[in-house]
Formats: sequence, structure tokens, C-alpha cells
Amino acid sequence: MEDNARLMLTCGHHTAPKWDEEKVRELAQYFQELEYLFRDCRVNDDRQKKDYAVHYLTYDTGEMWMSVKEYEGEFTPTATHDKPEPTARAYTYEEWKAEIFKLYPGSESKDRYTRNDLEKLIADFLSKGTPSRASFSQYHREFQKIVKWLVDN
Repeated sequence: MEDNARLMLTCGHHTAPKWDEEKVRELAQYFQELEYLFRDCRVNDDRQKKDYAVHYLTYDTGEMWMSVKEYEGEFTPTATHDKPEPTARAYTYEEWKAEIFKLYPGSESKDRYTRNDLEKLIADFLSKGTPSRASFSQYHREFQKIVKWLVDN
């Protein structure tokens, strides 16, 4: 049987997953793109998933994500008669990912938009004076997106 698994992309490849830390709301999309790639490349191991998630980030962001205890796991220093050696608690990729989202308020879908976001959008639009067709269209799209999310949630 032929194996059709793709290879994971190199860091910096033009189609590799990317995330800008300034765009917190796009964190979920970064993980979604990674997980599509994991499926295509048949990456199933939790540790490999964590390593690849960090691989595509800037050095500083990657270093911070690796410092989260769920990345490596934690050691339990207690020894018992049955287990004379300390034991390690391995965390899953999903547990680690949940901790990463906690580092970025506003990154989880439940925090996507607030009433303040809508008020700011309106105030910014009104402060610009008479709008062009293009700027009004941009405002309308942003307004619709925020209002729909607020009504639905």
C-alpha cells in the first residue's frame, strides 16, 4: 500500500502556518492550520505536535510557549515502594494548547468581541467625517461581523 503522507513544511516556507502575536484573535486560526497540516502529514504524537507548533513561531514566542509546564510535563518527586523513581506527568497537545490560549486574553472564541469593540468601531468611523464608498464598505463589513457575533453569543 502506498503512503501518501506529506512532509511537514519547513519554517519560513510561504505556505507554512504563521501567527502574529499582535493579532491575538488569530491564534485559533493558527492552531486550525497546524491541525490540518498534522492530518495531511499524519502527525499523531502529542510531543511532535507541540514541537511543530513552536517551530513556526518567532524565537521569543516559541521560547515562551516551551516554558509552559504542559510542554515538557512535570515531575512528581515522590517515591513509593512500588515506584522508587520520580514519575513524570506527560501532558497532551490539547492540554498544552488550552494553556497557550490562556496566555492571550481575547484569543478564545468566547472573548472574540465585546460591546466596547462595537462602540470603538462606531466612534472611529464617525470621527473620520464623510466616508468614501470603500471606507463605508469596510466599516459595514466590520460592523456586521461584530454585531452578528455579539447577537449569537
